[in-house]
Amino acid sequence: MKVVLDANIFVSAAIQNGPSHRIIQEWLQGRRLEVVMCPRLLDEITSVLTQRPRIRKWISIADAKVFVENIMTMLDLVPDPTVVDQLLRDDSDDYLIALAQENGAEYIVTGDRDLLDWNPQHLPIISPAGFETILAAIQR
Repeated sequence: MKVVLDANIFVSAAIQNGPSHRIIQEWLQGRRLEVVMCPRLLDEITSVLTQRPRIRKWISIADAKVFVENIMTMLDLVPDPTVVDQLLRDDSDDYLIALAQENGAEYIVTGDRDLLDWNPQHLPIISPAGFETILAAIQR
């Protein structure tokens, strides 16, 4: 299953157990998920985990770098998408929609309320808990 995981999924997975962590573990263990990743998304993940001081409460810079390195071993980066239209209130997230569309992703998984509220018919945008439910149903 091909998916785009928003940066907030990776950040949540790095600092706490929960649905995001379990989704990333599923992927890192090579089960059923093909994560679509472009340089812009990888840069966002790396920046949040290594450069935001408030993240230090949960993860050290060294551990954040190890987490990102582990992610990178599983990736085949695709080119940054071409963003044409402003679709969302926060246009800095429009690239995630374009990334999913240009690469045939079946879902975008995010904790971002703007993305979840937008939810177009042609591209399911789902919360980590909702996606975890889908993964569990597929296992059966």
